[in-house]
Amino acid sequence: MKILVVDDDRVNSTILNRLLGRAGHPVITAGNGRDGVALFAQEQPDLVLMDIRMPQMNGYEAARRMKSIAADRFVPIIFLTAVTDDEGLAQCIEAGGDDFLTKPFNRIILQAKIDAMERIQQLHSVLRSQKEQLLAHQESVRQELEIGQHLFSNIVRAGNLLDAPCLSHWTSPMSLFNGDLLMASYNPAGGLHILLGDFTGHGLSAAVGALPLSEIFYGMTAQGFSIGDMVEEMNAKLLKVLPARMFCAACLIEVDFRQESLTVWNGGLPDILIANADGLLVSTIPSGHLPLGIVPMNREERKVELIEMQRDFRVFLYSDGLTEATDPNGEMYGQKRLMEQFSGATPPGGLFRGILDDLDRFRSGAAQSDDISLLEIDCSRGMEEPPGGAQHTAQKRIPPSRWEVAFAFDADTLKSVDPLPTIISALMNLQAPSGHRERIYTILAELFSNALDHGLLQLDTRTKQTPEGFVEYYAQREKRLAQLSDGLIRVTLRHAPIREEGRLSGEVGMRVEDSGLGFDHAVVRSMLAGNLSHGGRGIALVRSLCTRLDYHGNGNIAEATYRWDYQ
Repeated sequence: MKILVVDDDRVNSTILNRLLGRAGHPVITAGNGRDGVALFAQEQPDLVLMDIRMPQMNGYEAARRMKSIAADRFVPIIFLTAVTDDEGLAQCIEAGGDDFLTKPFNRIILQAKIDAMERIQQLHSVLRSQKEQLLAHQESVRQELEIGQHLFSNIVRAGNLLDAPCLSHWTSPMSLFNGDLLMASYNPAGGLHILLGDFTGHGLSAAVGALPLSEIFYGMTAQGFSIGDMVEEMNAKLLKVLPARMFCAACLIEVDFRQESLTVWNGGLPDILIANADGLLVSTIPSGHLPLGIVPMNREERKVELIEMQRDFRVFLYSDGLTEATDPNGEMYGQKRLMEQFSGATPPGGLFRGILDDLDRFRSGAAQSDDISLLEIDCSRGMEEPPGGAQHTAQKRIPPSRWEVAFAFDADTLKSVDPLPTIISALMNLQAPSGHRERIYTILAELFSNALDHGLLQLDTRTKQTPEGFVEYYAQREKRLAQLSDGLIRVTLRHAPIREEGRLSGEVGMRVEDSGLGFDHAVVRSMLAGNLSHGGRGIALVRSLCTRLDYHGNGNIAEATYRWDYQ
């Protein structure tokens, strides 16, 4: 070991020099504290033997400066002292000394202390190397997590429309990755699909399940599938990819602002809260299903709840991290405290912010124990266009040409699947400029719904005129559809390119025919203006979108023409 001896007594210095030299240690000497500090910085010794009382700078101050220069490199300092009282020895340690040696010097004790310091220094060197390796590993992991989080966010948030004017949302993850999943997207008919999911656990392991769910959510929403279809597909996917004892409590909602209805599937999340224009709680929708990813789903488990929506409603979704948040004493926020926000004292427009402010006051800086999410749907702003408009997946289409496709769906098919997404997918993969998908979907959805509801199931749209009738109508629809044993719906699509005055247009002819008794379409109101009821608006809407709409037979044949210009 290279040893620096700092002592103004030449006799002591000479003795130490000889003792250390015989043991094979290179020795550097300084006659005072100031010179000792300079030599320490220049020579970088492995150990220092330091006298206490010296001119210009005493041993205590020199030791402090040497420790500062050494920084994280361990250079032991052994004080040379005649002091034997506890207070004096304690002062040596406080100044940065690691040991002390009393005068006169004993060669055996001196070497023993040097050997001990050498072992400590070697151990410190090993720990320092391990620390550097650990820091390098942590930095590598941090960079990988940041890249993963960036990719994760881009995948999960691609096409996410949480910035829609009718939505307010807030999430607070426990770590870099969020175990809560919040997504929103418009379907082709203009309805808004919303998903709030809460995976078991936290961090990366909980967030991994969000990737397959986001793919299914955006893909099936864009194709026009119902939330019942989506729930079934999500459950099957999670059963395949998630490990045992891991699942996702989830709520899927479809908000149909045109029909003024909420379709809800709640599996394991807290009650959905609905407030009116006075800020009072008017309804709750509890969980009626198991979370996703626990057991295979039967027909009963995919059933949804349909609720009439008032335009002044505000709907609140949240994960259990909100009500289970704790204050510094470990007390939970709780459901009761949340319900107090809906007493009417807070204006409806301030409910969302009021809940968050109250939660923040309650927690008072306490550590977070779970991911927290809160979302509000302001139904009064449902018809406002989101920033940048709704986004849709690009489709490959053939050049404008003539073609015709036909579909036939019997009773068994109609009971088990929703044919509309298949029809729309075929059309959009063949021909249809972007921006027309919603209109074509709406037209086909209305014509197909009329054929099924009124043609085959013989439902009366006037039932939907009251809130009770609105719910009863869809209960009857589900019951009659389950009992349907005979019937057929045919859908034919024809496309023809038309060139007029140098402008190329496309025209899609849509024919929907059912084998039922038909219905009297002439008595259905054909004007949108002034018609505020839940029924009787479908045909009027189709007429407003189409170039032409005609009914034939007993009302069981509908033919519509839709036209656009190619850019």
